[in-house]
Amino acid sequence: MNDNDVLNAMRDAMAEVHMHTPVQELVAAGRSRRRRRTAATATGAALATGLALTLAISSPQVHAPPASAGNQVHVRLAAFSVDTNPDGTVTVKLTKRQALDPEIMQRTLAQAGIPAQITINKWCQASDASQSLEADLQKVVGTGEQSGEKVMVITPSAMPPATKLIIGMRTEDYQPDSPNSTALSMQLVPDDAPLTCTTDVPTDTPKSGPKS
Repeated sequence: MNDNDVLNAMRDAMAEVHMHTPVQELVAAGRSRRRRRTAATATGAALATGLALTLAISSPQVHAPPASAGNQVHVRLAAFSVDTNPDGTVTVKLTKRQALDPEIMQRTLAQAGIPAQITINKWCQASDASQSLEADLQKVVGTGEQSGEKVMVITPSAMPPATKLIIGMRTEDYQPDSPNSTALSMQLVPDDAPLTCTTDVPTDTPKSGPKS
């Protein structure tokens, strides 16, 4: 069916209808509207696709998987630095040039494959002493030197599954009259171990990990 057939069919169907606008103009207007609708639909689809791509590219991965122990991390901040070594160990250095934000350090250690809970001027330990994994802690945490300064060297692969480090740090101005000199203590405990915490500087330094 061509355009003339369409015009003839419309003319015959509307023989008794009187209009002031010629049929040819109505048909032309209809074609124009169809073209506009088609273009609008295509444009809308393109915009929707573009929006979907933008959301996919710019939206963060809220449910991203946790970092693995093999991630390479090199973070140097005023308060601390964390560096992954070629052998898989992680060097942690506390500079004490600025107050330390425990949450930032926890996230940094997690990226390096080290689950940790860090507190400032508060020390926590497993409520049940049998859940303090002292023998494993000696395999996980050691000391070393970097530029003549003492640093911690942590081996994430030595951590038993479902465990975390409990790290308590003391600021220089906290309880200056205390006879205890502990500045940092560490324990290794299961993730779900109940903890008992205190604001008193611990005295049992031999079982508290490296002392700084």
